[in-house]
Amino acid sequence: MKKKVWEVAPFFALQVLILAGCATRVRFEAPRTPNMDTAGVQRIAIAPFATTVPGAAPIAQELTSEATSRIQATNAFTLVSYDTVRAVQARGGNVESYVDAVFRGRVTHFATNTTSRQGQRRERRGHDTVTVTFVTHSREAEVAFEYYFVRARDGSMVGPIRRTGRTSASSESAGDLPSGTDLALRIVRGQLGTLYRDVAPHTIRVTRTMERERDSSLRPLMNAADARRRAGDYMGARQAYVAIWNEHRSIPAAINAAVLYEATGDLEGGIFFMEQVFEATRAPRAGQKLAQLNAEAAHVLGLEALDDTAPPAERVAGHAVAEVGSVLAGGARLWIHNNATTNQAMVNDVIDNMTASFLTSGFTVVERGMIDLIAAEQNLHLDGTVADSDFVSIGNRAGANKVVIIGITGTGAARRLQVRVLDIETATVRMQSGTGVAWRV
Repeated sequence: MKKKVWEVAPFFALQVLILAGCATRVRFEAPRTPNMDTAGVQRIAIAPFATTVPGAAPIAQELTSEATSRIQATNAFTLVSYDTVRAVQARGGNVESYVDAVFRGRVTHFATNTTSRQGQRRERRGHDTVTVTFVTHSREAEVAFEYYFVRARDGSMVGPIRRTGRTSASSESAGDLPSGTDLALRIVRGQLGTLYRDVAPHTIRVTRTMERERDSSLRPLMNAADARRRAGDYMGARQAYVAIWNEHRSIPAAINAAVLYEATGDLEGGIFFMEQVFEATRAPRAGQKLAQLNAEAAHVLGLEALDDTAPPAERVAGHAVAEVGSVLAGGARLWIHNNATTNQAMVNDVIDNMTASFLTSGFTVVERGMIDLIAAEQNLHLDGTVADSDFVSIGNRAGANKVVIIGITGTGAARRLQVRVLDIETATVRMQSGTGVAWRV
């Protein structure tokens, strides 16, 4: 059974808009990961925004208040008082026991400028038209700030996100102009309006266009499938379009099926389906739809935010070593197991990079040959689904106390590394990789 790469919003809220005489459009909610990789961050404290910019203290206070209320509104985190974190730090305690990360920020720039300009206009006064001279007073403010998370585990930074805003106000009365600080506060409230997109999973509304079939002999079948969609039976309509594709090789039916794969929350299934369609036909429209689905997967998983020039195997291995290392004690004896059924070259490259890093860090890595010998003695096969009890049995005999299980899930832009750490001594899972951008390969 194919595994999902994200948890999707329920598709019962799907809405359909049909434009008279035009193509049918389907609207639905699409999931998005946050711009910052906050996977695994659940308990947070929000530190007061800092600043050394003259006159920016009220802006920092407003940022702290606004960020707190907006982060709380996401319902994605458990908020812990920052006073608690400071008290723990003061007595040399373990902050990680209280929070996963601290949200921090600072004002980096604040400037205002006030100008006056004289002008003239014509006005009616009674039966006469006169020229009136007036003065327009203007005040402009500009603010820049940034925010980020600091992980309690290792002090690493997630972010930062940098924001800059500018606004102005004008009046013929200088006394009616808002202060520079008031203008700055308007800026930061507006700039934080999309804070939820940076820190928490969320959804956006997207629109997709359904295709029309030019072959008149297939229109009754296409109309029947579309009738099911209009009646709200998206799964039934999807299956009907797939059946039309399978029997008649209709590209419009395949594209419509792909739209409904996405609309019903199975973007990965839609990508897999359109890959088959494109391989079978090499039709440009199928290729365009596949590219669109892959681009959507990149948005869903946040891949467009990834800025790393390192080779994928090296980059993801480095992230995996850091995540696995956070749950390992000194002297850990590791068995690194390739559990992938596809992309073997990629997985082997990742394992090679991880093995080298673990050995450099002083961990012991059990030889693969010893594992294979013990598995053969127990008549166990390690190239398929392996039960945790078998991992425990083999690991004990091989002298390992942790097994790091490596796999691959997803296809195309949705492909990512899967890592699970099993404690052999307690038969418990110590770590499970998430769906964040850092795990993509």
